[in-house]
Amino acid sequence: MDQTVFVVINGWYTAAPELWALFDSRSGLAALVVLCVVLCYFRQQQRWLLPALIAVSLTDVGVVRVLKPMVGRERPCAVLDRSYGPMDESGPRCGSGAAMPSAHAANTMALAAVLGFPELALVSVFVGVSRVTTGQHWPSDVLAGWAIGLASGSVVRWALRRFLGWP
Repeated sequence: MDQTVFVVINGWYTAAPELWALFDSRSGLAALVVLCVVLCYFRQQQRWLLPALIAVSLTDVGVVRVLKPMVGRERPCAVLDRSYGPMDESGPRCGSGAAMPSAHAANTMALAAVLGFPELALVSVFVGVSRVTTGQHWPSDVLAGWAIGLASGSVVRWALRRFLGWP
């Protein structure tokens, strides 16, 4: 089932490769940071920026240093004969490390959960879909990442509300 869904979503890459690559670029990351700061400023929620950074950092370390090596699942761009995505001179550009879970999906969802902005959850959905579209992750990698990010971000938000009385 995972491979079937992967093939369908990965096929979307050919329709707009630049769009999908944007969600995986440094400029896309910079735009996400600017969006967070602007949303927090206009909603007078600037104090949530540091906890959001902490939650994303903890989520990233847990996913990249603990879960990925433990699971050890290979990326689809490394195991499938045919997948669409960014290319370099040696073939498909495949991310480093293991696939499960998606750190991009986990980190962006943790950010959305801590800040509590639905717009950021939508961005996280696009980031997660882009990871499948560019051949970097299986759909279940992204689903696991979203679940981990939602859980970790929600725990940080709950703890700050419970123990510091933040609204």
